Amino acid sequence: MNTQTLQLNGGEELKIGNRSQVYSLLARAFRFPTEEEFRRVKDGQFAKAAQESLAGLPYNGLKGGELGRGMAASYEEFQSAYIGLFEVGGEMGAPSPLYEGEYGGGRMKVMEEVLRFYHYFGLRLSEEKRDRPDHLASELEFMHLLTFKETEGLLQGADRSAYRQAEHDFLRFHLTDFVASVAAKTGGRGAPFYSDLAQLAHGFCTKELAYLSS
Repeated sequence: MNTQTLQLNGGEELKIGNRSQVYSLLARAFRFPTEEEFRRVKDGQFAKAAQESLAGLPYNGLKGGELGRGMAASYEEFQSAYIGLFEVGGEMGAPSPLYEGEYGGGRMKVMEEVLRFYHYFGLRLSEEKRDRPDHLASELEFMHLLTFKETEGLLQGADRSAYRQAEHDFLRFHLTDFVASVAAKTGGRGAPFYSDLAQLAHGFCTKELAYLSS
């Protein structure tokens, strides 16, 4: 998904822009890690970017400065932690799968509902990746798109209500409970970065839903 950079002048524009940036950071971090992403986490760039965006949100209480503590020593170990936690695991499958449909509601039903949201706002999944639409990273990318479009609408003086309503509904019916389930299953499994990341995502989505409901 391509979103251009917007020139934000302050106030509400920056708050929505920071919300959008947090969704983007989380989405990228829940994808299979590249070596570049590993370096960003290991050298503290990821934690710094997260903390800067979190500090500009329209609500308080979220911290990202410790993301990356207890980091794996090598890229290979970082990959192994991701695979063992989210993709393979033991005989029962991945301990914390990143697909919403694996947590109940019917796999096909969940995917169909998520796709309806995507298609309504003109989002199409990559033909190259061919991943399921209910992957956590895809759902976070969708929220990044909605908040980006909301910011764009604000700058243009256009009606933003459809984007805000979609943000609220997608969080309420999909993302908030989904990320809570992921967070509940990641702790104590020898992958502190991903455990902290999931806890941050859970706290962020919970506060987002409360903010949009007020």
